[in-house]
Amino acid sequence: MVRVRRKFDHFVIVRQIGEGGMSRVFEAEDETLGRRVALKILNRQYSRDASRVEQFRQEALITANVNHPNVIKLYSVGYDQGYFYIAMELVNGGSLEQRIRKEGTIKEEEALRIGREVAEGLRAAQQLGLIHRDVKPANILFTETGTSKVVDFGLALFVERGPDSSSEIWATPYYVAPEKIIDNREDYRSDIFSLGATLFHALTGRPPHKAESNNIQELRMIKCRRVALEDSGLRFAPRTIHVVNRMVAFRPQERCANYDETVEELKLAEGLVGQTYGGRFRSRKARWLIAAAAALVLAFGVGWLVRSTGDRVAASITEVVETTDTDLSGDGGTALQAGRRTVAERFLDAREIMLNKKRFSEARHQFERLVESGDTRQPTRNWARFNAALCSIVLNQKENAVNHLKKMAEDTGEGNSLVTAELAGFFKSLGSRMGNNLGLGASLDSLQYSTTQESVLGYLMQGLAEWHFGDAMLGKAELDYFAAHLADVPIGGSATSLEWVQGYRSIYSLYVKDLAVAKSVLEVAEPTDLESCRAALATVKKAREKLSNGGALKQALARREEDLKRELNRLRLEQQRAQMAADRVLRERELSQLAEITSILPSLVQGYDYTRVVELLKDVRFQSPEVQSALEGRRYLYEQGQAFLDQLFRDIAVNGYQGKLQRVAGSTLEGKITSADLNQVTISLDRGVLNLPLNTLAPETLLDAAQYFAEQTTDSTDYYQRQERIAVFARVTGLHNLSATVAAQLMEENRDFRTRWMKVVQ
Repeated sequence: MVRVRRKFDHFVIVRQIGEGGMSRVFEAEDETLGRRVALKILNRQYSRDASRVEQFRQEALITANVNHPNVIKLYSVGYDQGYFYIAMELVNGGSLEQRIRKEGTIKEEEALRIGREVAEGLRAAQQLGLIHRDVKPANILFTETGTSKVVDFGLALFVERGPDSSSEIWATPYYVAPEKIIDNREDYRSDIFSLGATLFHALTGRPPHKAESNNIQELRMIKCRRVALEDSGLRFAPRTIHVVNRMVAFRPQERCANYDETVEELKLAEGLVGQTYGGRFRSRKARWLIAAAAALVLAFGVGWLVRSTGDRVAASITEVVETTDTDLSGDGGTALQAGRRTVAERFLDAREIMLNKKRFSEARHQFERLVESGDTRQPTRNWARFNAALCSIVLNQKENAVNHLKKMAEDTGEGNSLVTAELAGFFKSLGSRMGNNLGLGASLDSLQYSTTQESVLGYLMQGLAEWHFGDAMLGKAELDYFAAHLADVPIGGSATSLEWVQGYRSIYSLYVKDLAVAKSVLEVAEPTDLESCRAALATVKKAREKLSNGGALKQALARREEDLKRELNRLRLEQQRAQMAADRVLRERELSQLAEITSILPSLVQGYDYTRVVELLKDVRFQSPEVQSALEGRRYLYEQGQAFLDQLFRDIAVNGYQGKLQRVAGSTLEGKITSADLNQVTISLDRGVLNLPLNTLAPETLLDAAQYFAEQTTDSTDYYQRQERIAVFARVTGLHNLSATVAAQLMEENRDFRTRWMKVVQ
């Protein structure tokens, strides 16, 4: 046993209710605000350790910022007698660990409900950028009505700070996620694993990994073993097995993607507990319907197969070997031979499919067939490669595009009479640059393609590559440059003109809307406060939703959205900290004012007359909710004290009260009270009538009389109201033990009273 002072700062310790490796937890009464709290006191050896004290302070800061019904509420922190402490919400329903120890296993539906409520609490924390890091049965507490609450955020870590650099494994080995043990990384999905492991323990009566050791090497071996709920030998609903197994999946990416999904999965599993799955079709009519449906599907499948086979045969019959007499340049000019499709026709068909019909996959295949054909000569072969690479980029097929461009650099057509030196140089330059990772990162100024020749298409190719795979904003600049300089390309009426280059504007047009979106995002200023951060986040979200050919921009906007969310959380947390500091100053000032008011209240009481006290308390208002609640608790006491006396005086006027009458001075009278008011009481004695000031009678006498009249009533509502006033009057007059006894009985039987009484005792 450890001796502790019953008086700790402004708290009176009632009893110890828990103990951990770093601290002990007591039930205590806050004398300042008159309420019961859970007082967590850091052990002395840790209270002297600056890093541990800072960890405790961190828990206080984190918990105070999470405002959710499924997270324990923190009231205050402090230091007294060499110990650091946290005062927090007191709940009396015990922990999940205690329930598992007592009951063995938790009913399936109940366990899923607990898991869902805890997930909702953890979701509220994660929205502030926090992870818990030690989710386990001992850190899940219950209120008297059974609501689950998460406690002990002492190990919590801001997500944006990155992995824990302490190299210590603080989480409980039974429930810690594998990635924390194996490579010391974690995120909110690690908490999802720990919650899943906790539910596994609650459902089966044992944790998923029986890890008794804290040795890292042993834990790594243990945590590499996959677990499945169905292997426990117990029977559960299929959906329960699905959600728990998913939560304890070895790889984080196999778990629920976020807490919204976790909550929905648990809610669905909770609703499906006890339902049967995959029932048999027992009726003859059902079996006939199934057979008929199967026959119909089979007949349709056979018909489709016969038809598609016929189509393929017809296609193979009509296909003609394609040859050419003359190869073409980019414009497609060539002579045609009667009775056969030339390379020029095939090239132009493919380009039509690409530029006008926008069927890029089909066009790519046709261009690739031209490249592979032995009949295709330069420069047609490289223009086919160019277009095949262009289609591949639009289709997000990076490797395929790189391969085409590499071959373009190796096979420029130099020396061919149909390939000019400028064109061969363009193929060489474009293929060499973009054949290496598509030339990503090349600045606009470094490209230096001619804007009066077909090489202007290099800006289109490079811009699309950046847009899909690299820097979207650089891609935007290159695409805009291409569009702006298309007018530089000469247009004539002959077959050898460069008019065909203008057709590639149709590909640029596919990106016009997305380029405008990119421009709008560029104009978003860096946020400096909450309002501008919310506006920036809304702009980025809206922009991302508008994208149709997002490519790298879509990914960049997603990253920007995450950055803004973290910044929003940081700014919100800063605002909350500032608000907490302001609230703390306000609360301390108003607590001082309340203490002054409380100190003068006894001087306003005349005997048992509380009128002046009630009038004073009615006129007082505080901004701090906690202080205002404490004020309302005091006003409630004196108002109900008045109501107690009014009721007692009415009862005496009707029936009188016979009994032993104790006086404040200590003497006792035997007689009958026939009338009473705030000034005097009239007592009938054997020897005559005696008039005494009311305040000469001890409060115990008035309470005995009130209890006597309460026992005579048969109306339950009236009875409970009388008992409530008895409990209040006892507390007002300093009879705390009697008040607590009456109130405890009432709280078990009357929920409305419990709500009112908590304002007095919490």
